[in-house]
Amino acid sequence: MQMFLMSVAQNVMGLVSRILSSSGIKDTSSFFNTILGPIVDILDAMLVPILIIIGTAGSIYAIILGVNFAKAESADKREEAKKRMINAIIGLVVTIVLLILLKIFTANAQSIADWINSFDNTTSK
Repeated sequence: MQMFLMSVAQNVMGLVSRILSSSGIKDTSSFFNTILGPIVDILDAMLVPILIIIGTAGSIYAIILGVNFAKAESADKREEAKKRMINAIIGLVVTIVLLILLKIFTANAQSIADWINSFDNTTSK
């Protein structure tokens, strides 16, 4: 799996370097600064508000499901509310983890681009 991902990254960066060389850009750092930099800045600016909105909405939904669980009269309704509450909490945790990983990626995007570019330079020699 790791070799597959490395191969995909090398192919993508090879394609990017071919596009850049045909357009006159010599290295990926200038490509990053001109094209990917603004996209990363927009994502970075949006992450905190999205995290706040998703956290608030997920918490409110979990509270509502907890109230439904407490008010459930039959065992079937209680089980259904319990399943929905567990799924909501799992969804909330997965979403927050993915947003945190995106934040880590946006903070280190230049380093990741340089790292991938180093593989492209070693394979072309």
